[in-house]
Amino acid sequence: MSNIKIKGDGVFKIRNSVIYLHGSIDGIFYRKSTGKKVTPITKEWIKKANPLEELAKLLNIEKNVNKAINFEEFGNMILELTSSRRQKSSQEELERLFQNRILPSFKRFTLKDIKPLDIVNLLEKQKKEVCNDRVKRIKNILNIIFDYAYDNDLVEKNPVQTRSVKSVDLFYIPKNTKAYSTEEISLILNNAKGWFKIFMELSFKLGLRTGECMALKWSDFDFETEKLSLKRSITKGIISEQNEKSLSNKNHFRKIQLFPDLVKLLKNYYEVRPSDEWLFINKDGRYYRESKTIVDYHLKPLLKEINVEYKTLYATRRSYESVMSFGGENLEDIQKVMGHSKGSKITEKHYIDPRILKLEHDKLNAQKQQNIFNMMVKTESENFKPKLA
Repeated sequence: MSNIKIKGDGVFKIRNSVIYLHGSIDGIFYRKSTGKKVTPITKEWIKKANPLEELAKLLNIEKNVNKAINFEEFGNMILELTSSRRQKSSQEELERLFQNRILPSFKRFTLKDIKPLDIVNLLEKQKKEVCNDRVKRIKNILNIIFDYAYDNDLVEKNPVQTRSVKSVDLFYIPKNTKAYSTEEISLILNNAKGWFKIFMELSFKLGLRTGECMALKWSDFDFETEKLSLKRSITKGIISEQNEKSLSNKNHFRKIQLFPDLVKLLKNYYEVRPSDEWLFINKDGRYYRESKTIVDYHLKPLLKEINVEYKTLYATRRSYESVMSFGGENLEDIQKVMGHSKGSKITEKHYIDPRILKLEHDKLNAQKQQNIFNMMVKTESENFKPKLA
């Protein structure tokens, strides 16, 4: 028996970084685009998937569309077909956006009914109701759906890729969220008690995302090397695990060297730990599913007691970046700790807040800058004496 595949047996092909299916079904040979780009995830999918079965799925979509399946049915098919490339929480969010934000405008449309102007109207309407980040996701959903439709000859072109749709302004202007000042950080850390003190110490001193701090386990800490190995986060009750191969906009997988005083605090906390697994648990003995509980029952009451303005729990991350940046820490080292990409503009553009500084910090920075200048350039300004007229 020969193991050589012949034309029609069913194979995956890659062309221009897009995965195609070649094979014969019912005696007819097909070449069809899957619409999937080549990524580490889709490479694993290729290893496990059966080419002829996947080809049959695509042909079934075409067959159903030719029977006048509307946009809603086709969109649901594509979101399900592409679900393997996303985490569960991301898939659920896209499905909600499709149902609640896209379908109210396009529910009774067929694919060919939807024109660029319809998409422009939808995006402009959504800009008035939700943040630009969500509008971008709405646009991305439409792009995925119409990419599949175009690749399978169901529409003449992808309307999302037209000039009029691309011209919709989705530039993101971040909210000017304040950071806690150095004085306020001191008040918070000096007055926080018990597990909440540990939570705030880690948040302020390591710049952790709130979901990362909520998801910490004792197994993440190595007290010999004094390192923290981050590998998960909690969002809306869903735990997202990551490893070195994970692809995500948010890097939750990284190692951080702990401050010596944090190591001492953690060792003391370990002696009275409420759980052998999780660092932080609620009154029911479970990990915190939502940060709102921590904010409403722990952070806000503390801030009210010490007369500090509430600036969100996530603002601790911005405070960390601002403190370390103005303190002279190297930007790349800050980005490594925070999980930002090397050279990312986000760190400087959205996280540094000069309002954290007091006058004495400004004076110290000026002195530091003067010392650098004087070390490089010799001057006699200190010996200057004004002449009398």
